[in-house]
Amino acid sequence: MKKTTRIDSENNPTFRLFLKLTKSRGIKKHGLSIMSRSKHVREVVKTFPERCEGLIFSDLHEPPSESVPPHVRYFHLKPTLFRRIDIHSTGQPLLLVRFSPFRKWTDSSETNGCTLCIPFQDPANVGAAIRTAAAFDVTRIVLLKEAAHPFHFKSIRVAGSTVFRVSLFEGPSLDELTVSKIPLITLSPEGRDICDFKFPSSFCLLPGLEGTGLPVLRSRTTRLSIPMAHGVDSLNAVMATGISLYLWKEQNRSGAKQGKKSA
Repeated sequence: MKKTTRIDSENNPTFRLFLKLTKSRGIKKHGLSIMSRSKHVREVVKTFPERCEGLIFSDLHEPPSESVPPHVRYFHLKPTLFRRIDIHSTGQPLLLVRFSPFRKWTDSSETNGCTLCIPFQDPANVGAAIRTAAAFDVTRIVLLKEAAHPFHFKSIRVAGSTVFRVSLFEGPSLDELTVSKIPLITLSPEGRDICDFKFPSSFCLLPGLEGTGLPVLRSRTTRLSIPMAHGVDSLNAVMATGISLYLWKEQNRSGAKQGKKSA
């Protein structure tokens, strides 16, 4: 087994760092996050070894040393300390991961496909939106200032390895959002039926905030709505995002099939 750092005191500087990583402020400051769920841990260790910094475990675990990259450090915590950072009570080893600073997003050039703007304040919704976007080949995600941090423990638990499969950008607030190079599409109950809409080759998709929707925006927008049964108030923001991305992706598939038939 590789060299292991044993941590038995809550005053240990490394353990104090781990505690800070249970809060968004600490995650943002240090560029580190703690990932849980054995499936996510295995996927990231295998697919993104360069993102892995350390494996955190307790007396109850036997870490899989044969599959962990040699540069990854081992941190052996006594059970009471481990439980304090195992926020979801998984009882499984945790993975310390590093992420790069997010690049600033600018509306300076036209890019193909969908750019998803995320305003969600619930970290779990941010993680679900990232996972959904990755499933439909959205590679550019703009995190607006209102959004929770994508590496918050609640977000990364939902997103898993997909958080490393997309490009994350730091965006402005909703009040400051300006999109002029490509169409800005928003989701609203008052919008036109999305089923009748022809998606452009490039666009920004902006779902509303949980519960409150969207404020008046600076840029001109195309508002779309998802038809629902009478009497239903509204869809969950992440679900509405997923339906929209599915329809966009399906429209692209249909167009590609027609193009092949014509050829």
